[in-house]
Order: sequence, then C-alpha cells, then structure tokens
Amino acid sequence: MKLTRLEELQSYYSDFYKDVHGFRPRFDTTENWNSEVYLEDQIKGLHDYLEALDKTEAGRAELRTMGFSTSDKEADQAHQDAEREYYNRMAAEDAQHYADCAVLDILMQPKTPEEWAQEDAEQEAAEERRNLLGRM
Repeated sequence: MKLTRLEELQSYYSDFYKDVHGFRPRFDTTENWNSEVYLEDQIKGLHDYLEALDKTEAGRAELRTMGFSTSDKEADQAHQDAEREYYNRMAAEDAQHYADCAVLDILMQPKTPEEWAQEDAEQEAAEERRNLLGRM
C-alpha cells in the first residue's frame, strides 16, 4: 500500500521527532497534523536544531549521546569505541554474574537421600576411627 505524501511526512516527522527528543510529538492540532507545510516546517526545525548542536563541542557531545553522528568524525569514533568497550565490559560482568549464580544454584540444591546416607556413613566411620584412636 503506497502512502500519500502527507502520510509519509507524518511518519517521517513522528519518527524523526522521537529520534531527537525520545518521545513522539504531542499536542499538534488536527489541522497542523494534516498540513504538509506545517510538517515540512517542523522537520526543517528539527534539522536546524541538530545543525545548531553540531556547532559546539558540548552540542556534539549531546548529539553523540542521542545516537547521532557529528562533524567531528574522530570524536564520534572515540565515543563509539568507548561505548562498545563499556557494553562489552557489562556483558562480561553479566556473564560472570550468571556463572556465579549457576554455581550457587548447584551448591544450594538440597541433598538427595543418597547423599544424606553417604554423609551419615562418613560421619559414622570418622567417629569409629576417633573412638579406636582414643582406646589406644
């Protein structure tokens, strides 16, 4: 099903707005929402906002945290590398945590009747050895 130009603009604006602000646009009137001119202006405003952010180091840092690339490709790469390293470290810590939990699960499992019987037998044998040594 082919979208109309208006539907394409609505979809693009809604998605782009969410990329920039973290949530979909709200409080638009039906008249504005159904106006190609209004939507085009809003999209242009979002582009202008991102371009303005790209003009300062603080703005570029903000753009990176939002997931956008900036005009400073070297800093973008450093940011991506640091982010990748962080997520890899978190993944390794999670894997270790799950491995530790698996060991604890095994250690905390209740003993089977056979294991209790074995332990009782070992304790009785140890007690017998102590008694024999005590008589000597």
